[in-house]
Amino acid sequence: MAASPGALGADAVAADYAARGGTFATNERAERAAANRMSQLRLSAFVVAVASGIALASGRGPTPLLLAGLVIGIVAYVAAARRHATLRRRAAWAGVRRIVCEQGAFRVHRNWSAIASTLAHTPTGDHAYAVDLDVTGHASLSRLLDVTSAGPGRRALAAWLLDSVPPASELRARQEAVRELTPAVEWREALTAHAWSAGVARRSDVDRFLTWAEQSSWLLDRSAMLWAARILPFVIIPVVLLALTHFLSSVGIVPRPEPWLANIAATLSDWWTIPVGAGVLLSLSARRALVERIEAAISHLSGLAAYAEMLAHVGSATFNAPKMVGVRDRLATGRGAAGELRRLGAIVRLAEARYSPMAHFALQLLGLWDFHVLAALERWQRSSGAHARDWLAALGEAEALSALGTLAHDNPDWVMPDLVEGPARIEAQALGHPLLAAGSRVNNDVSVGPPGTFVFVTGSNMSGKSTLLRAIGTNVVLAQAGGPVCATSMRLTPVDIWTSIRIDDSLEAGVSLFMAELKRLKRIVDAARAPDRPRPLLYLLDEMLHGTNTGERRIAARRVLNYLVQAGAIGAVTTHDLTLAEDPSLDAAAQRVHFTEQFIQRDGAMTMTFDYRLRPGLATSANALKLLAMIGLD
Repeated sequence: MAASPGALGADAVAADYAARGGTFATNERAERAAANRMSQLRLSAFVVAVASGIALASGRGPTPLLLAGLVIGIVAYVAAARRHATLRRRAAWAGVRRIVCEQGAFRVHRNWSAIASTLAHTPTGDHAYAVDLDVTGHASLSRLLDVTSAGPGRRALAAWLLDSVPPASELRARQEAVRELTPAVEWREALTAHAWSAGVARRSDVDRFLTWAEQSSWLLDRSAMLWAARILPFVIIPVVLLALTHFLSSVGIVPRPEPWLANIAATLSDWWTIPVGAGVLLSLSARRALVERIEAAISHLSGLAAYAEMLAHVGSATFNAPKMVGVRDRLATGRGAAGELRRLGAIVRLAEARYSPMAHFALQLLGLWDFHVLAALERWQRSSGAHARDWLAALGEAEALSALGTLAHDNPDWVMPDLVEGPARIEAQALGHPLLAAGSRVNNDVSVGPPGTFVFVTGSNMSGKSTLLRAIGTNVVLAQAGGPVCATSMRLTPVDIWTSIRIDDSLEAGVSLFMAELKRLKRIVDAARAPDRPRPLLYLLDEMLHGTNTGERRIAARRVLNYLVQAGAIGAVTTHDLTLAEDPSLDAAAQRVHFTEQFIQRDGAMTMTFDYRLRPGLATSANALKLLAMIGLD
């Protein structure tokens, strides 16, 4: 069978990913090899400097030559160390870019076992459609779109996929931005590489950071303590140095200073403990607050350095779509998001002196180091902390738009849906399931609506009924996130989605399968009949009430469908019960379609095949007994 146009397009995209990934792999190997050579040069320079220094100190060899060797060795070591660090960063960057391309090819072919696992939150079964439509989980929309950071990007994308639908004007603005981002391969992949480099920062880290950024000041509100911490080092350091000079000169380690300076040093040698003691008392009085607030800053901010690069990347973008212009403007508020996060990172690196106990003891004793670090952190909170939440929210929007642009790029045969006003309706040509690979996906024309009607889907086991429901639902989810859909054309009215496809009983809660499904259907009916419902409701129901006997199931299912039809909702229902829609109140509302199968006798064995093509009317065949025969249970 010839490959479909979608499969051919997917193969071309995957081949492009493979080619660029190979280029990055070559660059990575070259940079690592250069870094190894530079490491050897750095070691050689270190040996030359140390050997020259030892020989110079011991007086062995010509002094000018040894001095030159010492200077050259030190300079070469510093230069080699800087170059080595640069090469390692470039090798790491090429490695991340290689992984981005490899993962892109895996996504195109829906190779779920190879796609990197996602940390996205998995909603409970109480969500209206998340579990049934595979919005989260192993083979899911979230994982297909997971080219974002663990914090802002995944949060924004999850909200777009799972939360209430925004106005159509917002969705059209997202579509415009996605269209502009789709061909910007280099920009999108660089943003993904930065996002994955920020993988050490979990979503909880971002939450704690934002809480910290919006905290009120402690030290800056205690001006007397702050000024004491500023003034005391100018007293402590000179006094301690002079007292130390007096002691060292008195034991002959250093020459005696000028008489006037010696007299001052001798006097201060008896009094140096006073300013030092004042500093110690000040540190002890504020020790708990200093430790708690600085440690909180370090623990909350240590993993966020890569976000500064992401903010710079997004802030310097030159896209013209209003959504991207708005994101760029939001990142420019205050002193600018990227610069401010970098400045915060520099302050945090100063705070990390606490992890070197001896150095931190000296800095705190002589300079009251923690006071100055905390003051700098609190000044950042005052000047930029109020903007941090919006900065990261804007970054999350840019990441979500980039993820949808990546989805459009990876699936060139998909389209942007048309969002229309008026009575609820969904019309799609060649609609397919987005989570299936292009080579195995079968597309169908689908029409759902107008209000008060439903698609009545019948067919034998494994013929494609449930997949059709999920194809409708997942494409509507993508459309209402602002992304492309798996179809050649699609028009829809924004709707609220409710599904009943995967229903489980609960031993812990004492709920049977039948009762669990009844509760689910009750929620759907209540949502459809809600007087303040802002949008029409789309319901997708798979094999309603299969946990009870046939007679009661038929009566109950008809009652539920009548409620939904009368409420003006639209939807699709699958069933094996061909008589379900024969009720006079449902007959005119049911739009009957079906799937079928073919059985082929080959070499004495029966083989069943499906073409997964949707046909008008009711199903005319069943296959349960034939399936039993095929597996040897006839």
